[in-house]
Amino acid sequence: MIITTVKHIESVLPLLQDAFIFTNKVIRNCFIRYFDAIHFFMNLLRLIPLLFISNLALAQASVDIAPVPAKHPHKVLAMPAAKADTARSPFLKHMTLATFSVGFSDYYRNNITLPTGFEKGNTTGIAPVYGRVEYGISNTIGIGAIISYDAFYNNFYQLYPGFGTAFKRYGTDKVVVFSAGIGCYYHFTQIIPVKKLDLYAGVGFSINSIHHSNQPQGDSTAKTVEPRVSPSLRVGARYYLYKSGSVFADLGYDRQSLFSLGFSCRFIR
Repeated sequence: MIITTVKHIESVLPLLQDAFIFTNKVIRNCFIRYFDAIHFFMNLLRLIPLLFISNLALAQASVDIAPVPAKHPHKVLAMPAAKADTARSPFLKHMTLATFSVGFSDYYRNNITLPTGFEKGNTTGIAPVYGRVEYGISNTIGIGAIISYDAFYNNFYQLYPGFGTAFKRYGTDKVVVFSAGIGCYYHFTQIIPVKKLDLYAGVGFSINSIHHSNQPQGDSTAKTVEPRVSPSLRVGARYYLYKSGSVFADLGYDRQSLFSLGFSCRFIR
């Protein structure tokens, strides 16, 4: 009987080895794709600060050139076509606006719920970050695409009954939220014509992908991915420090943060 059992075990071992190799390849590929996506997203967010710095350097390096006296004063010279008054028009048609911001009062971090038997601990991590590109289809209306990233650690513990007392089992759930959406924005530059000031309001929606590494469920934990569609409503104010660069703040609801602070770069055709 022992010899037969040993032979059965020997016949099953190759199958277990193949299954282990296959599972290892699948897990490795999933992690490679996951970290590649994070690397691509963070590189994309780095572009917006670089644009802001480059525009600031160009603005500081620009100088006024004195007009050269004409050799023929009596000759009538053709005047160049008048450009839009960008100093008095914070938002214009065909303008592209790139923004980068950091969110505060994290929605997901503040609204985590745990099932019965689990107790919430502290949370640690980064604040939500946003990247947005908006295009002006008129002097007051723009449409835009927005992406955001949020990540934090939710620490918790589970109570277990013991011999006359209860003991705790501690755990940590890493939560990562990727979001992408679109929005439409109205700029009050004609209703409230204040130089260098851009007041705006926007509505839209976003698709959120919420990844949990160790989410408490029932009396155990599990790795989960939760897709969710969320509406967005934001109002804000932008102030131009120079022709192309500005700082802004906005607040509202988008299931990411209550308000955010950031800077913008604009490109005018």
